[in-house]
Amino acid sequence: MTDYVIEAVKKARKFFHIEDFPGNFFDLLENQDYIKKYNLLLFKEDISKLTGFIGYGEKKISVICINYKRPIGHQNFTLAHELGHWFLHYGQNISDNDKNCVYSSDRIEQEANSFAAELLYPEKLFSQDYLKVLENDLLQNGRRKDLAIYIDTLCHKYCLSFDMVFRKILYKSRQVVQHDKIKKQIENALHCKISEYFEKDFYVPNEKLPEYQPLKTPYLELERRIDELLELGKIGKATAESIKYRNGIGID
Repeated sequence: MTDYVIEAVKKARKFFHIEDFPGNFFDLLENQDYIKKYNLLLFKEDISKLTGFIGYGEKKISVICINYKRPIGHQNFTLAHELGHWFLHYGQNISDNDKNCVYSSDRIEQEANSFAAELLYPEKLFSQDYLKVLENDLLQNGRRKDLAIYIDTLCHKYCLSFDMVFRKILYKSRQVVQHDKIKKQIENALHCKISEYFEKDFYVPNEKLPEYQPLKTPYLELERRIDELLELGKIGKATAESIKYRNGIGID
């Protein structure tokens, strides 16, 4: 990780008042009234194959959209990734897919990934957690179930996907090439898929839950701004209603 990224992470921690790690970043932003405080509109939408994107509008407003049809840990990393673009590549409109958020060789995407990883799961905390892996011999073949249980606790603590935490541990232990083999051993030890053994709603999107639905906050803000323009006479009633209709505002 470059000094440039490290400094950006430090700036973000100060900016968002993060002491150690943010956990579920969506909750943190909602609790800070982020629209007024940061001039940021955060949407959650079904954006097909994209995991997220960042763009910019008038009056220096920034727009981030996250695909809610992804597990919450995946959404959380994508949000941090887009915020990485915000701090590192401000002004560039960028769309991201699964590859960009994990495996991309592009410098800009790698920087955003490094930013997200350090912001959500600081290396100093990961080193402490990894030490527990070693102390409890969780990398031994006979401890696959215990390893999975420990990873699951870390996923919930940091609001991250199982695969991300799993890969960090494998990279640290220089076993990443055995990812598929060890994952299969874990599922054999659990006698089912990982998402079926642990809290399913954390690993599989469930649209009955708020974390897997569009966010209402940005639409309420859009409605407020449209009504304000209408009241000031800068747009007509027909235009206001048209804008609301296109954005699904006021439609049951």
